[in-house]
Amino acid sequence: MHNAIYTTDPATGESVTLSELAKRHGFHVSSISVRYHDGKRGHALVEKIDPAAHLAAQNAKKTREVERRQAIMNASARGLNLPFKQLGGVRHV
Repeated sequence: MHNAIYTTDPATGESVTLSELAKRHGFHVSSISVRYHDGKRGHALVEKIDPAAHLAAQNAKKTREVERRQAIMNASARGLNLPFKQLGGVRHV
């Protein structure tokens, strides 16, 4: 059995379940639940998202992730391409 989570409906000030809040504002309950568990409260729980802005933000995030992975791979490859003595290794003869 699940316990309902209550929050305040920013439009009315009433204490309602997440499910009721979703119905009142035309959202799927999972959308409200994810926002709630991400720490959003009040108007942030029910604000409408501009699809174009959301897509642009997601694309920018993905680009940053790809660039970070590429930088890590480049740094690893650079180390592998250096002669052993430049890496600080000691050669035993």
